[in-house]
Amino acid sequence: MEKKLLLEDHIRKNKRDTILICSLMAFLFLGVIFAFSYLYFNNIYIALFFGLPVAIVYVLITYSFSVQTVISAAKARPANPSKREEKLLIYKVEEMAIASGLPQPKVYVQDSEYINAFATGKKPANSIICVTTGALQKLNTQELEGVIGHEMSHIKNQDILVATVTIGVVGAIALIAEILWYSMFWGGAGRNRRDQGNAIILVLAIVFIILAPIFSRLTYFAISRRREYLADSNGAYFTRNPEGLARALEKIKNDIPREKPKGSRTVAPLYIANPFKELSHQSIWSTHPPLDERIRRLRSM
Repeated sequence: MEKKLLLEDHIRKNKRDTILICSLMAFLFLGVIFAFSYLYFNNIYIALFFGLPVAIVYVLITYSFSVQTVISAAKARPANPSKREEKLLIYKVEEMAIASGLPQPKVYVQDSEYINAFATGKKPANSIICVTTGALQKLNTQELEGVIGHEMSHIKNQDILVATVTIGVVGAIALIAEILWYSMFWGGAGRNRRDQGNAIILVLAIVFIILAPIFSRLTYFAISRRREYLADSNGAYFTRNPEGLARALEKIKNDIPREKPKGSRTVAPLYIANPFKELSHQSIWSTHPPLDERIRRLRSM
């Protein structure tokens, strides 16, 4: 009972932190729109009338095609029940869906030597869990259950929705900032304002344009790291076996495939561990928390 209460406190804290981070993301998004209005249109109302709807449409389009984009970027395929390992994967996803009280996700496989997995989808009813062939070959049943429980937790906690929307917002911020940056040099954006003597405001707007994409990406990485801790805890609760996931993470840490990672770096934050980074290297740019710390927390549950 005490562990359950600690887990619930951990979940509540992570959800509060995620709300704060998403609020910061929204602030950066609106800030870029205002900078766009000042530097390019020289009229905030005209800019809001045109710029804000365009940015929102961009986010909505990203959201609408998010699942297809992720599956295509990962080069994933539907699991084949005629193959023994993939049939077992389908059964284990069914079991974890029952344990978590969620609809059964579609099951996909990525042909890769790496031990990895990810979840995607707009909502639990149309979610997808994808596991690499390396995970199917190198993990035992309990370890595989731990990985699936982790991904099922992402679905239950609506992480897949948060990640999808956040990716769209980060992309919109980067796109608008890039357009403004080039227009200042090639299109003369902001010249009228400079002529009117508002040099300080102009400099602040330019600084914001430079920093907003950096801060938005850092915010996205912070969301991703917090998601992983929460998914580890919830996943262990679903399986009733924190050691299974802990051992799976140990195998991921020590895994040294001969091939290069497959898929796209854009979907790397969705994986249980980033295949495009050195596992021992951690910084503010890391999409995942340290594996050693994740393992320690699981074994302390």
